Amino acid sequence: MGFGAQVDPCEKCEELLQPYLDRELSDAERAEAELHLDGCSYCRKRYRFEEELRRYVRQAAVEEMTPDLKQKLSELRTSLF
Repeated sequence: MGFGAQVDPCEKCEELLQPYLDRELSDAERAEAELHLDGCSYCRKRYRFEEELRRYVRQAAVEEMTPDLKQKLSELRTSLF
């Protein structure tokens, strides 16, 4: 299940991206993903984007919203009825 000739390496990297970020890969899979990321600027940019997005979500989940932001978000809601 590696980055062999039959599988597009970027497609395989896409498959492994979330497990890679979650640190759920075996040592061999992680090494394989890192090797691809080291040589593919497109996948490296995707990895960095996902990493930054996760960092932002973690930060946003623990920070209390200001009353002003809560009001703005409330104004954006639309009624389903």
